[in-house]
Amino acid sequence: MTAAAYHWAMLGGGSITLFHVRGIRIAVDWSWFLILFLLIVYLSQVFGDVLDQSATATEPFVYAVLTTVGFFASILLHELGHAVAAQRAGIGITSIQLWIFGGMARMVRETDSPATEFKVAIAGPLVTLAIVVVLLLAGAVSAGFTEFREAAEGTSNAGISGLTAMIAWLASINLVVLVF
Repeated sequence: MTAAAYHWAMLGGGSITLFHVRGIRIAVDWSWFLILFLLIVYLSQVFGDVLDQSATATEPFVYAVLTTVGFFASILLHELGHAVAAQRAGIGITSIQLWIFGGMARMVRETDSPATEFKVAIAGPLVTLAIVVVLLLAGAVSAGFTEFREAAEGTSNAGISGLTAMIAWLASINLVVLVF
């Protein structure tokens, strides 16, 4: 590998293919691993506090990993929403790449009309809205509406399980993604 190619790969030109969905290459940029690591470290502390255990204990770490996987899965589903809408409009999608700031679906060509552009653009947020609704319902069923709302707002961790805290965090972060 030449020096220029190495620098190109290290600065985001290279990515690692995870798998393919509907003919779309799902890949991660090197920066994704940084966020993955930082999020697991941060969430280990959060779950350590919720479970009243050390952040280095096994249970907070497992919840942190599961929550991080859930977060990246929801980002991927958001991007797949855009991709499927584009494919339905006859626009090819070559890949979805997850990176430090989220994800990006790469289209073969631009949309042909403002209406198609809108359909492709709104599909991701609609998927995220569906994720938020499902998580809110799951949280309300698992802990009761008031307790879950307090957990999602971060106003109380008293008496909530790790699973409820995980659902609350995922609902909250997906709501942030939806607004963003």
